[in-house]
Amino acid sequence: MPGKRRLGTIALTVLEWIGVIFFAIIIIAILVIGIMLAWVGDPPASMGDGHTTTPPAVALHKTPTPSAEESAALFAPVYEVLVSPRCMNCHPNGDRPLSDHNGVHPMNISRQSAESGLACSTCHGENNTELPGSPLGPPGAPHWQLPPAQTPMIFQDRTVTELCLQLRDPAHNGERSLAELLDHVRGDPLVLWGWSPGGARATPTTSHAAFVESFRAWVDAGGICPGEQVAPELTKEPTEPAPGE
Repeated sequence: MPGKRRLGTIALTVLEWIGVIFFAIIIIAILVIGIMLAWVGDPPASMGDGHTTTPPAVALHKTPTPSAEESAALFAPVYEVLVSPRCMNCHPNGDRPLSDHNGVHPMNISRQSAESGLACSTCHGENNTELPGSPLGPPGAPHWQLPPAQTPMIFQDRTVTELCLQLRDPAHNGERSLAELLDHVRGDPLVLWGWSPGGARATPTTSHAAFVESFRAWVDAGGICPGEQVAPELTKEPTEPAPGE
């Protein structure tokens, strides 16, 4: 009996040591795995001097604002046409329309003539009138008339900036938006007449197609005027007319 009891004690002791050794192996394995995971997670050292570098910031590109010359260049081709005789003769700085010959309309015609009952259509029909023996008869196109006195739309004696500001303002352009102005210069019969006036009348130096494209570029830019870097927020609401207009 004493022998069997001794063998049981030895077996129990061996099992206890096996358990201790197995537990120690588990602890060591956990530590080794933790060390390996920590080492794998470290960022690799950079090449060269051993110091990490910060990547450069992404550059943000802003649309450059136009210079005074660039904003002036947008309207300049439009201005060149508007101050030609074919446009300016009916947009005078005053009540009398202009003439290619002596500067003002003959027979003392003015806005007062129409108010007195002598409408422009008395002489100006929807087509040019040819006079025998004369290179120039009364010109004609649909709705031939001066702008109304309340909104004279003066082109004569206007600088490029003054005319640009005036043209985009509904109070001075016949209550038109920029898009409506583009439609007007693109297809109005009276505007189109300016490029086929007949007789010896001069035409604008720019073709109608090129003029429309220049006008479209100005409209697409928001009606920006010389000296401006940002086009204003435009509405069709008119402003108060300037004194004398």
